[in-house]
Amino acid sequence: MHRPQADDPPWGDDAGRVRAVLSMGGVPWQDLDDAVQQVRLKLLEQSPATPIANPAAWTAVVASRVAVDWHRGRQRLERLRQRLVALRAPGVAETMPDRDRDLALVVAGELDELSPDQRQLLVLRFYTDLTVPQIAGVLGVAPGTVKSRLHVAVGQMRARLGAKGVV
Repeated sequence: MHRPQADDPPWGDDAGRVRAVLSMGGVPWQDLDDAVQQVRLKLLEQSPATPIANPAAWTAVVASRVAVDWHRGRQRLERLRQRLVALRAPGVAETMPDRDRDLALVVAGELDELSPDQRQLLVLRFYTDLTVPQIAGVLGVAPGTVKSRLHVAVGQMRARLGAKGVV
């Protein structure tokens, strides 16, 4: 029999319960492994200094929050997708000046060349119109961190577009 030790991970042997909570929370089967890892990371990040009275309940709460975050992320992506589709709607692209269409294609290509973290920041800020505090809440980092990372990502985009003669 395994006795809990002080250095045991906070989720213990609850991986099955975590998967169940995530699954019931609507996380698709193919994303469960990634979501379980997110739960483990959040548990490690949020480990309190005092012992937890009911670790199984705490783990389930964190798992349900990860499932909610997953849904929010999907909703943001769906809104972004709808905005992009609206730009491609019949009549919209034809009325858009050629220069704007070309610029949009160049920007999209350069976004693909950025790191996933930088691309995520730029999309959240400029395509989904989230504020810095909202992005900080979504990513779980301080607003100052979001600002500095956005500054670097925008600078890299500006340099890439400048090298192509776009800006």
